[in-house]
Amino acid sequence: MKKLTIFLGLTIIMLSYVIHQYKCVKNDLIEHIESESEHKEKIYNEFQDYIDWLEETIEEQELTIDTLRYLSQFGTPRHTISILGSDYVLSMTDTIPLLVKATMYHPVEAQCDDSPLITADGSKIHPYQVSNWNWIAVSQDLLKRNGGIFDYGDKVYIKGTHKDGIYTIRDCMNKRKTMQIDFLENIGTSQYKYDEIEIFALNETNS
Repeated sequence: MKKLTIFLGLTIIMLSYVIHQYKCVKNDLIEHIESESEHKEKIYNEFQDYIDWLEETIEEQELTIDTLRYLSQFGTPRHTISILGSDYVLSMTDTIPLLVKATMYHPVEAQCDDSPLITADGSKIHPYQVSNWNWIAVSQDLLKRNGGIFDYGDKVYIKGTHKDGIYTIRDCMNKRKTMQIDFLENIGTSQYKYDEIEIFALNETNS
């Protein structure tokens, strides 16, 4: 009888230990599943936030052109717009948009002067990278010193080409040219031109 009692006691202890271990493993498993679930949910939320941001950016870009057209038509000054994360305001709305001819040039002496790698405002040109910098030249009649509305360094939005976007005025064209812009391109870029495109004057805000 004494041996049976000892055996039952040991059995109860063993069963208690097994039950305790089972509960520990169960709890660990539940915590692991919950942790994995939270991690997956976090990744999903981050991905969804990125999708939402991307959709808003696309919608913003589509609205930008409409806003520019609307403001240039009705002449509402100093109205802020946003293009790719930067805030701009329309300037000189009486002349926006300007309808101009567009051509392109390479930084070579035959198409420039004897310093083809330096623009009119003193900026240095890399002849095989400058296409990525979005620099343009404008005809001299468009510069303020000649009665126009632009200065060197001004940013403009160009619409109506295969490479629409924001450009910086760095150079000027031969004085024979009027109401025209010139895209500064890498050496080797194929020639192209447009008989009429739109150019919008932009000023970046300080906010």
